[in-house]
Amino acid sequence: MSPPTRKAPRGQRDMSLPVHEWRFEVGSPDHGNRLDSFLADRLDWRSRNRVQEAIRESRVEVLPHKDPQQALIADLKPGVRLRRGQEVVVRLPAPQAEPGAGSRAWEADQIPLLYEDDDVLAVNKPPHLNIYPSRRHRAGSLIELVHEAYRLRHGPTDYSPTPCHRLDRETSGLVLFAKNRAARAEISRQLEERKVGKTYLALVTREMSENEGQVDLPLGRDEASAVEIKTIVTDAGQPATTRWRVVHRLDGRTLLELSPTTGRQHQLRAHCAAIGHPIVGDKLYLGGDELFLRSLDGPLSDDEIASLGLDRQALHAWKLRFNHPASGESLTLEAPPWPDMAELISEH
Repeated sequence: MSPPTRKAPRGQRDMSLPVHEWRFEVGSPDHGNRLDSFLADRLDWRSRNRVQEAIRESRVEVLPHKDPQQALIADLKPGVRLRRGQEVVVRLPAPQAEPGAGSRAWEADQIPLLYEDDDVLAVNKPPHLNIYPSRRHRAGSLIELVHEAYRLRHGPTDYSPTPCHRLDRETSGLVLFAKNRAARAEISRQLEERKVGKTYLALVTREMSENEGQVDLPLGRDEASAVEIKTIVTDAGQPATTRWRVVHRLDGRTLLELSPTTGRQHQLRAHCAAIGHPIVGDKLYLGGDELFLRSLDGPLSDDEIASLGLDRQALHAWKLRFNHPASGESLTLEAPPWPDMAELISEH
């Protein structure tokens, strides 16, 4: 008897489609579990009641797949017991923006495409845009917009481009996407081995006295802060190193080129603040905890934005250097600064 054909792993689903699909294989540990419990563990952003609702609305299907008995389920209910080898398919409407939860501020054709070949593509992410959907900003993320533009150019595909790294919502600049599984794995390897060169532009407060230098300060969670994501210099933190070079001195500010050799959370923002030059517009590391938390509940006042210097942190992912995942040749991509930051620089 020939061995069963192994099913190829699914690629990145198209996040721009009106319906999102998930597929889960039932393993031995889940044999005999209730369907609603099985899905509630995997769709952890939905409550068990919402999962049960999806089952009753026929948005869930259980396929025989590798089940030795090839059992079919005629009447699917939340309490049905699963069998090892079955495949559970979930199809849910794509999230829509709700009042106060963010809205679609950009269209697919407004995202600048910087580079594309058979394996990778790169775009220039606008500021005020999440790479992935979030609780506060459910619709119109960068991945959705890139998938929509990609589908319009190339038609439906089994593998939609996958982001290889992240940027903060307010940070603009170059984001690299992999167009196939092999490219994603190779770029991930280079990132893990710190073989990808990242260069940022940052407009910081005050004029730097030196022309270049290096910040070598460990970073960790600020346990005293009400902001869970806040990072500070602490002996208990992880090693973090950032090289910096002055690009241009302005009136009371400095444009820096920043090159991190490690990838800690908020590394560039925390390191700039630690040496007395927080990034212009940074609500957390320049404005402070109270102002940052207030910004989550609604727009800041004109006076508050004026005190920050910009309505977002003046940080831009400028260049990315890596070895091409197929050819192995060194490739350097560059993203020009977005107009809000470029204008701020040119004004001084």
